[in-house]
Amino acid sequence: MPTDLENLQSRRSVITAELAALSSTAAGGKPNAAAAGIDHVGYKDGLYRELKQIQETIAMLGGEDDGPWMLVQPMVSG
Repeated sequence: MPTDLENLQSRRSVITAELAALSSTAAGGKPNAAAAGIDHVGYKDGLYRELKQIQETIAMLGGEDDGPWMLVQPMVSG
């Protein structure tokens, strides 16, 4: 059974893959659609916030760091 630390590291990998896969045709990669009530920007922002929290928790647990991590959220013009 995986440890809590392994579960966090696994979730971190899933989030980074999902962020890398965002495109202008995927949820999170599009501008917000107010008429449809879809918050694409909020979805992407939520992934970044979750990733930051997971990274902080991994560090707090003394987990192995897979390398340098820097979270950079792109500027959204609008």
